[in-house]
Amino acid sequence: MKTEVVIWILVISFSAYFLISWVFKKLHLNNLVVSLQVVSGLRLLNLKHVLGIIFFGVLPFVLIPDSRFLILSIQELNTPTLILFLFLTFLCVYVSCLGVKNNDEVISANETCLYRLSESIGYFTVRFIFLLCYEFFFRGIMFFYFLESYGLTLSIGYVTFFYVLIHVFDSKREMLGAIPFGIVLCLFSYYTNSVWYAFVLHLVLSAVYEISVFYRLTLKNKLLS
Repeated sequence: MKTEVVIWILVISFSAYFLISWVFKKLHLNNLVVSLQVVSGLRLLNLKHVLGIIFFGVLPFVLIPDSRFLILSIQELNTPTLILFLFLTFLCVYVSCLGVKNNDEVISANETCLYRLSESIGYFTVRFIFLLCYEFFFRGIMFFYFLESYGLTLSIGYVTFFYVLIHVFDSKREMLGAIPFGIVLCLFSYYTNSVWYAFVLHLVLSAVYEISVFYRLTLKNKLLS
């Protein structure tokens, strides 16, 4: 990878999305629960994800061709690693379900929903593409750039720090959870030389929670969809 190009991509992309996240925090549109209760809230949240796709996915993919193998290839797992991966996948499902259960009161209290269940398709399509680009940036471009100069331990530390920092506008629970989760995702990227397994784990964690939230908040409108 060309060092100067990678550094500029890392700085510009991270700074841009950090600023975008700050703006959405000020607009009180930094999570799905709130966005479903605001006119155009879901569309604005999708706009945030589209911008993330550009800064975390499109720009690095176009400007750093040496990094494309991280997303264009996938390595077959050996049996022990596959078992571990499946275990972590089910653990992500469990944690997400636990998160929904712990937020039952918050979800139930937010009865005003301006969207139909059918509108979930567009939102989640963009959201899942964003998560792939997100992993391509953090556990791909950033992680392997640090790996070339600082070794595995420090690289995981640096990437996890920036990963937690990008969650500074989220809840404390999410920030703390980003630490062990970020470490696990880095390790999978390291041992598979790809971001796909990290993406799948992140996708499962996010999808189970957000789909549950979307369904429960739009349940009363499902007959209209």
